[in-house]
Amino acid sequence: ATGSVTGSVTGSVTDMVDRFAPETADGAITGAITGAITVVAVWAHPDDESLLAGGLLAEVTRRGGRVVTVSATAGEHGTDDPVAEPPARLAARRVAELDAALAALGAEPAIHLGYEDGGCCRVTERLAAHLIGRVIDRVRPDVILTFGPDGVTGHPDHRAVGRWVRRAVADRGDRIPLVTTVAASAWPADGIDRLHSIEAFWPGFPKAIAPDLVVRLDDELLARKLAAIDCHGSQMGPVQDALGVERLERVARIEGYAAANPAARHHVAHHHVAHHHMSQEPELLIAA
Repeated sequence: ATGSVTGSVTGSVTDMVDRFAPETADGAITGAITGAITVVAVWAHPDDESLLAGGLLAEVTRRGGRVVTVSATAGEHGTDDPVAEPPARLAARRVAELDAALAALGAEPAIHLGYEDGGCCRVTERLAAHLIGRVIDRVRPDVILTFGPDGVTGHPDHRAVGRWVRRAVADRGDRIPLVTTVAASAWPADGIDRLHSIEAFWPGFPKAIAPDLVVRLDDELLARKLAAIDCHGSQMGPVQDALGVERLERVARIEGYAAANPAARHHVAHHHVAHHHMSQEPELLIAA
């Protein structure tokens, strides 16, 4: 059920990152020594990256990898008071917040697609997938990260972005591993309840989706993730107030992911490195 993932800790984030390292022609994992992989992460709004996947992204960069973030919108309508914070002003603020958060995670500044906040479902899917595909072709990532079909919170922008990315990956023969966040399925139930109290989820969400991998952050990565979350001052106040310090740390410490295409499922199921063993239990401890 949502918020009640169980399982024993059986490894480290090295397992997860190494699983997506590139292969040689004979199937050997070429990135296993350094764990340096390239990730393209595609989100709908500034702050999605930090709350949903900040720990994983920080671990990729901590190990010398590259994170390229794509944001579909600037989140310019993310306010209850558009008079005090009109769209143009809020957009500039949130873009700056995103750059600061990505710096805290060790990632480079984001690529912005420039779509209207709240309007992603009206965008022609083929065009958006083409733009994302151009990023994929230029960056040549080892893994692509985005939303699953539920969008975690049910937000229409999240769900649309997930569709665009799935189409872009499919247009390239589904060769690149596609991983989706199923964060809410791994969060503690009391955290979900508090987030419901501030209407963080759309009606009928979150969905109970079984993660393929659950990662638990060590203290260093948790601190980096919380620092990235703090950068989003225009948005995170209600979340921080609703959860409180201790509960926010428990929510932020856990991230859930699903292997969303055959290439990703292959890496999750079959890639092992010599110095780590992964049991069939899906939970991993992110540790140095």
